[in-house]
Amino acid sequence: MRTVKIVVISSLDGGVGKTTISSALGVEKGMALLVDMDWEKADLSQLFRAPRKPGWLAPFLKGTAPNLHRVNPMLYVMPGYEAYEIYQREGEDAVSGFSEALLEWAEFFPKFVAKLRIPVDVVILDTPAALRTEILAKLQKMGAYNIFVADRRLISRISDIKSEQYRRYLTYSSLAVVNMLEKDELKMAKKIAPVTIRRVKIREYYGEAIANDLLRERENKKSIEHIITRIKTA
Repeated sequence: MRTVKIVVISSLDGGVGKTTISSALGVEKGMALLVDMDWEKADLSQLFRAPRKPGWLAPFLKGTAPNLHRVNPMLYVMPGYEAYEIYQREGEDAVSGFSEALLEWAEFFPKFVAKLRIPVDVVILDTPAALRTEILAKLQKMGAYNIFVADRRLISRISDIKSEQYRRYLTYSSLAVVNMLEKDELKMAKKIAPVTIRRVKIREYYGEAIANDLLRERENKKSIEHIITRIKTA
């Protein structure tokens, strides 16, 4: 059975570009399954134009298999529309159940991929901002590779409280990425985080197009390739 690695894309703050990083990793690497577990937004599902069919919550809601959207022969998306709709109705009351489902999936994904016989060796989970640290700790114990994504706030002067929050989240990360930087911020960011991504102009809001816009910038492509290498060797 092919070894399947679980990659978690996490953050403390919203709007830092987790979904963009998830998309770029999936497009650049290939042999990837992107899972839209950001129940607050479901942006990944929409960006890759996944059909509004049962996604990762399907086994828990109806006992049925989730739908997989094939972007290309080497890239798949498991949608998260149902989780988003439930979150809109129930808010934080739904989060505990979602978190437990996320953990069950993280453990089961290798068997799921093997059963379907799809060409996938990495499963990338796009998660909501500020996922509880106890969930991140459990994922860490499972061997998941957690990529913590931040923006310029990580390298700027912030309050002691915010610094402590970053420190706690970084404790559970395998790699930190500072995203959406301007050109003059890159030098400072590289002193703090091993991976930096420069802000680029997005011309078309579609999954593969967004990834290609980011990867077109030479240093960004090198950064994404570095992340992929780290995942492979972890």
